[in-house]
Amino acid sequence: VLGLFGGFMCLRHLLLSLSLAAAAASEEKAAAGEKKAATKRPSSLAPVVGYRDIYSQLHLNDDGIPKVLMLLGGDSDTGGGEAPSWYSSAAMRFKQGRTKTAAFFAVAAGRDAARAAARFGIEEVPPGGAIFVCASGKARRFHFSPEAGAGERSRALRSTVEAAVSGEAEEQDLQPVPSFPEPDRPRKAAAVTLDEFTHESLPLLCYGVKAKPLCVMALLLQPSGQGCPAEIGALARRHRNDPVSFGCVGAKGQADFLAAFGLEQASLPALVAVKPGRRARFTALQGGGGAGEGGGEGRLEASAMGAFVDAILGGSASFQRLPELPELEPPYLLGGEGGKDEI
Repeated sequence: VLGLFGGFMCLRHLLLSLSLAAAAASEEKAAAGEKKAATKRPSSLAPVVGYRDIYSQLHLNDDGIPKVLMLLGGDSDTGGGEAPSWYSSAAMRFKQGRTKTAAFFAVAAGRDAARAAARFGIEEVPPGGAIFVCASGKARRFHFSPEAGAGERSRALRSTVEAAVSGEAEEQDLQPVPSFPEPDRPRKAAAVTLDEFTHESLPLLCYGVKAKPLCVMALLLQPSGQGCPAEIGALARRHRNDPVSFGCVGAKGQADFLAAFGLEQASLPALVAVKPGRRARFTALQGGGGAGEGGGEGRLEASAMGAFVDAILGGSASFQRLPELPELEPPYLLGGEGGKDEI
């Protein structure tokens, strides 16, 4: 009896061990399945794109071959998250290695698919989705029954696409491929141009053939050759993509030049904007002048300069006529105190 009881207990332990091992194996298999699903990559045969990417798929990618797009419905085979397997299966027929004879893609279900449907003249996307075959600027809607088997739908779609690839598609029931918004292209930032204008460069860079439609220059109470302050450089960077030339002028002793803009040495620093041409015009922003007759103690605040240029570009600034474009005197003709040498 004791021997039978011992054998029964051994058998019980064996069965318990096998049960625990089977449970552990089942858990590992489930975890592996979850990991595989989590790392599953989107289909490259029929990728799902958003509304903003439709233009690229139709006109930029795989140029010169028919394009097939499916607007996914909420009740599509895969719930609208990816193209159904029968659609990807049809796409496989038109790809050999890296060569495609037709390109397939799908538009994500929901708002993206609804917006694309409106472009094709469809009020709403059917639950099973809607498919269009586009070639040579024309689009044909492929009608299929959701009740039909996956194989039947795939074969029918392949037949329609093959006709488009061979150029034998019927002309009836065609519509122009609708326009879609082009993708946003980053604006290339222009190089910052900032020059200290001299008697030689001013006519060329501010008034002449190398000048932009608007020339903005800071007139400073300093001799030529000392460069432009950082605030002017920041203003030039801010408007690097606008049609404006920026620079500065060491205007100490340039009485005639300043008078052309209605300024004098005590008015400096000042910011002057010139529109050169047959009917030259200008407008000016003064920095408040300075203490005493010498001037130069005022400042051109960055916020004031920014508002000044914004008003010009916005068309709200008031300009005055400039009878002649003033020129700078060469430094060797200026006296030590900022005036001309006396003869």
